[in-house]
Amino acid sequence: MDCAHCGTPLPPSGRLDRRYCSKRCRTLASNARRRAGVPPPPRWQHPALGSDNPTLRAAATHAQQLGEAHGWSPATVRCNPRVAEVLADLGLLDDDTTLAVRSWIDRRTGELPAGFADTIRTWLLVLLEGDARTRPRSHSTIYVFFGAVRPFIQGWSAHLGHLREITADDIDAVLDPLRGWPRRTAITALRSLFRYAKSAAWSSPTPPRASKPTTSSAACCP
Repeated sequence: MDCAHCGTPLPPSGRLDRRYCSKRCRTLASNARRRAGVPPPPRWQHPALGSDNPTLRAAATHAQQLGEAHGWSPATVRCNPRVAEVLADLGLLDDDTTLAVRSWIDRRTGELPAGFADTIRTWLLVLLEGDARTRPRSHSTIYVFFGAVRPFIQGWSAHLGHLREITADDIDAVLDPLRGWPRRTAITALRSLFRYAKSAAWSSPTPPRASKPTTSSAACCP
């Protein structure tokens, strides 16, 4: 599609309702229409709203109504409805993302040392699905939490055989080099992991061998 004023090709990745290549062209075209007494063109609407397929047309209309009710931006309502939300609201969404995340969890935890893999896998599944004590977490949270603890697990497995053998000193050692958001993320992920450990009836990190737990390790111990 080309600019309606100057004919410059429009980028294929742009908005579906885009008619001009720049604000300048839009302004010049509007001024030219006013001088010529030509009414503005009809407002663009998504082709699905005029589809011959009644199911598609009904879904597009519902998307428009859903967007207006939930405060989506006008541009989103007109040309880029949130497909998953619309289908879910119509009861037509076959969501296989949870199954995909389960497969990812099985694959990634299967790469961990044997003494840690089962516990980490169960923890991630509890985050995914929730339980009596834990609400389900978003898929992105699961990816971030696993990415945060995976290097620690690999390092600990070099001299430890199981997650329950980890001490507060071990936690301090992996947290000390971190700063800013990587440190905060690591503390949150470790706290979640060991909180699950306690609820699963196996011991949380034992006190350090020669000192009291520092703020970092204490923050991770339930």
